[in-house]
Amino acid sequence: MVERGVGEVVTKEELGGSQIHARGSGAVDNEVESEEEAFAAIRQFLSYLPQNVWQLPQRRPPDDDPHRREETLLSIIPRNKRRAYEVRRLLGLILDRDSFFEIGRYFGRPLVTGLARLDGYPVGVLASDPLQGGGGLDAPASEKMTRFIDLCDTFHLPCVNFVDQPGFLLGTVAERAGTIRYGVRALAAVYQATVPWVSVIVRRVFGVAGAAHGNTQRLNFRYAWPSGNWGSLPIEGGVRAAYKRDIESSPDPEARRREIEAKLDALQSPFRTAEVFDIEEIIDPRDTRPLLCEWVHMAYDILPSEVGPKRRGCRP
Repeated sequence: MVERGVGEVVTKEELGGSQIHARGSGAVDNEVESEEEAFAAIRQFLSYLPQNVWQLPQRRPPDDDPHRREETLLSIIPRNKRRAYEVRRLLGLILDRDSFFEIGRYFGRPLVTGLARLDGYPVGVLASDPLQGGGGLDAPASEKMTRFIDLCDTFHLPCVNFVDQPGFLLGTVAERAGTIRYGVRALAAVYQATVPWVSVIVRRVFGVAGAAHGNTQRLNFRYAWPSGNWGSLPIEGGVRAAYKRDIESSPDPEARRREIEAKLDALQSPFRTAEVFDIEEIIDPRDTRPLLCEWVHMAYDILPSEVGPKRRGCRP
């Protein structure tokens, strides 16, 4: 037993075990069951990185077809916007088979981060997890995002971002946790990163968090699936704010709200919004892997041959 200065008596595990740091503080990224598994995880993690910051990550001989097209991708995003899906399954259908090494699964859970390969080339991967708070960025997820982008930028790993972002988490709990401060730091990390970046918009792109899915001031390819949906606010929330007086003065407010939502929903077009938001192309989801495998060759071609430590400016 350990007695702390404030009179709290705990065990060593309760004070600093993997349970508290992998799932609470975020000080530990990954948990395993044995020492052998720990060394295996370390070897896998290091296999994606260069020897040092003066080198580029090394490609492995690819063992997966870069032109593989998975039919399941056509139906993986539910037509019902209120339903979620398994984002890790989506990643497995696009990245090189069995190449995804997740980092920090139990901390900042609305955001999935990890290292993977595309046609043998190492890349960093970010993806929103709609099963965790709808995928909205909270303070831990924002902190996780900052650290992961810095890792990729430091070791020259091109980044692939699978976007389904409803925005920053709101409410008194989020405010007290400092979501706005951690969130702004995450956005700063995106804009300070200099590695090649590609965004695949699979569904929602709302609010400031959605708008900062990539640095639009640098080379940032953006592809969208037909399920992509952009805006400052989703229709459901925006109607309540913009038509509040109209709805409240109606004899049947709930029916009036549904009527307005249906009318606006009928006007939505992924092609119209893609043009407004400068999306390069709306793609067949089955073409995602072939396009990303083509992109990763270009990404490594434009990485400078002479690299070194990163220097970043001040963050909020």
